[in-house]
Amino acid sequence: MSAQFISRLLFSWPAAWWGLLLLGGVLLVGGPVAAQPLPAPASSVPDRLEEFLTAAYQNSPLLGDLRGQVLQNRIDSLRRAAQNRPYVAGNAVAVYAPVSRRFGYDEAVSNGGNYGTVASVSQPLLNGNSLRNDYRLLENQGQTLRNNGRLSALDLRRTVTDQFLTAYAAGQQWAFGQDILAQLRRQDVLLRRLVNGGLYKQTQYLSYYLSVRTQEVTVQQNRLAYRRELGTLRYLCGLRDTVLRPLQTPAPPTHPALAGLGSITQRQYTLDSLNLGLQRQAIALSYRPRVQAVADIGLQSASLIAIQRHFGISGGLQLSVPIFDGHQRQLGYSRLEVAEQIRRGYRSFLTAQRQQLYDQLQNQLQATTQLLVSLQEQLRIANALVEASRQQLATGDLSILDYLQLISSTRNFQFSLTQAETDRLRVLYQLDYLSE
Repeated sequence: MSAQFISRLLFSWPAAWWGLLLLGGVLLVGGPVAAQPLPAPASSVPDRLEEFLTAAYQNSPLLGDLRGQVLQNRIDSLRRAAQNRPYVAGNAVAVYAPVSRRFGYDEAVSNGGNYGTVASVSQPLLNGNSLRNDYRLLENQGQTLRNNGRLSALDLRRTVTDQFLTAYAAGQQWAFGQDILAQLRRQDVLLRRLVNGGLYKQTQYLSYYLSVRTQEVTVQQNRLAYRRELGTLRYLCGLRDTVLRPLQTPAPPTHPALAGLGSITQRQYTLDSLNLGLQRQAIALSYRPRVQAVADIGLQSASLIAIQRHFGISGGLQLSVPIFDGHQRQLGYSRLEVAEQIRRGYRSFLTAQRQQLYDQLQNQLQATTQLLVSLQEQLRIANALVEASRQQLATGDLSILDYLQLISSTRNFQFSLTQAETDRLRVLYQLDYLSE
């Protein structure tokens, strides 16, 4: 059959033909596809970056674990203070050593038995230096735990922010795809009249109709992509909401300078250096003589019958002096020196790495900003051409294929612009992380 015969057949019953054609499009895409605007967000559901970050901080088990470890560290400090107080213990003993002819221990050794109940007290003396060093070690451990909490919160913030920007870009693509689809459908009504009036050929309209159906599929794909990325964002934050809602445009952060040795990541190595120094001092203090006062009071006797007549007390000083331990002290010092060399290597590498990343992001920010200006100008021109082409399309001065080409170019420019805007926000947030 010739193309002219097919065209006369298609347009012999215009209303029926349009109905069948639309029905076929419905069957191809799996159902009617309408422009589905994003529903308005509920006030109690996060839709801003700050709200997602707050939820992530509250729901993160890792941050909760670190907060608990900080509390445990405070308890450890109280326990160390309690260990320096007098230690009181109650002891009771009842030992009988029977003797019968050739059986039994020598009574000169066993006394025939040992019975007693004694309360003893011990108190460390002259240990102020060791006690202060232990307090400093515990304080350093607490600072390390709090800094680890800041590092974990910074990592969580980086992850959630990056996913938020990904979801936001997907939402923008979906919204823009719906706008394009709405424009194509409005223009479709005009083109039907022009085709029926003979201003355009039916084959040209079929290309336009195919573009509308393709855009409908694209909108569906964009909607699925946005739902997936938004679901991932809520998963990271520990949220159970599944309703599709728009995300608010994130405010770009300021452009601060690179943080130096006082940054959160660098402070970890400063605390490690202090901890190594305190451990070295603890080794030195452990080899000093130790003195403690001891005393006891109670009943003690070799005979159970006479025990009530043997009430007494005792007291004195106990001295402990280390003499030789197989050179463990020097080995401990050597181990700390190796740990210090490792710490210096990590810190030197991190310092150079942060500076390199900062310079790279600065250049990337400048290039992305220039690209944004160029894309915004190109998109402005493309939108102006699309608006002018609509008028020419109504008078038959522009072919449908040329109009579709302009729409495709506008779609590509908008996609590139959305990607560039998202990339610029990512760079700004990465620079913001490096400032802490």
